Amino acid sequence: MPSDSKNPPKLPETDSMFKRTFGSASLGQLYHFCNRLSTGLRAGVDPLRLLESESKVGSVKYKDAAKDTADKIRLGYSFSESMGLQRGFFPPLLVKMIAAGEESGQVDRVLGYMSDYYLDLKRTRQDFISQITAPVIQLLLAIAIICGMIFINGFFQAGGPGEKPFDITGVGLRGGKGVLIFLSILMLIAVVLGTFFVGVWKNWFNCHQTLVPLVRNVPVIGPVFTNTAMSRLSMTLSMMLGAGVEARRSVRDAVLSTGNHYYIAGLPDIESGIEQGKALSESFAIPNRLPEDFIQTLEVGELSGADSESLERLAVQYREKAQVSLKQLAVAAGFLIWFMIAAMIITVIFMVFLQYLAILTGNLPK
Repeated sequence: MPSDSKNPPKLPETDSMFKRTFGSASLGQLYHFCNRLSTGLRAGVDPLRLLESESKVGSVKYKDAAKDTADKIRLGYSFSESMGLQRGFFPPLLVKMIAAGEESGQVDRVLGYMSDYYLDLKRTRQDFISQITAPVIQLLLAIAIICGMIFINGFFQAGGPGEKPFDITGVGLRGGKGVLIFLSILMLIAVVLGTFFVGVWKNWFNCHQTLVPLVRNVPVIGPVFTNTAMSRLSMTLSMMLGAGVEARRSVRDAVLSTGNHYYIAGLPDIESGIEQGKALSESFAIPNRLPEDFIQTLEVGELSGADSESLERLAVQYREKAQVSLKQLAVAAGFLIWFMIAAMIITVIFMVFLQYLAILTGNLPK
């Protein structure tokens, strides 16, 4: 049924991991979607016409999602509700930001902000890929060389009864079977690490509550967690307050827009402070989770009566910091892969040297 003010439809909070990973829109699609709709809405074009136009371009899934979103709006659903009903095609973060824009009456502004956000992510991903391409190729070559050494091991025979065959690597793996065992071990390590990073990204077992406090002050990694989330929070809260939305609703939508479960866990304490009549800056400081510069900027904005403008400027600053943080993370990832390659090469050199040393020692006269 269509939504109304009393009984809005319940949006699916989560989708299967398969849909979220393989069925969602790409960064390029999200950028063009937000950019074109933002431009059109600012020019006064009807949203349904814009969505109908979007349903004629892109992949089949993209066209179907745009068409179904328009159909849901015609049935009475809001823009954000219609997007949330697309089976995970649109990211939950975008849906939450659109909902906040609808509440503040500034959907075009939200779409403009999100188009910049997705463009930044797309450029960062391209930079990341360019940074790690050469190290990854060299890592694969190093693995291939080790596999070749293991395979060659299978051709060495024992010198006599009771003697072990010569082992060039020193790890006991030989021939094709040894290569398969070595590759299986690498695959197992890759699966474990991949599962760990996906679990952290998706907040499995509510791990953000433990990990974010540990890493948010770590150089390179920490700023990635905080700056992007704080930019969204500042921008959303600026729009909501500027539109005169009730404080408790403004704070709730702003905190949810971060997509950071560590910050979201402090929402009940912030809402409790607002209900007690405390200022926004005092309420945000209660959970002791948000950066001090955000609290100070909000406090100064409240005192000067320009909290919305102060938060908007702060959002831009956080966004610029986030861009730098993501680029630094890409460079750090490249150096990490270089370090892995160096470690593998040094390990192989030492293993071969120790085997050669063992041969020389064994041939010394007793």
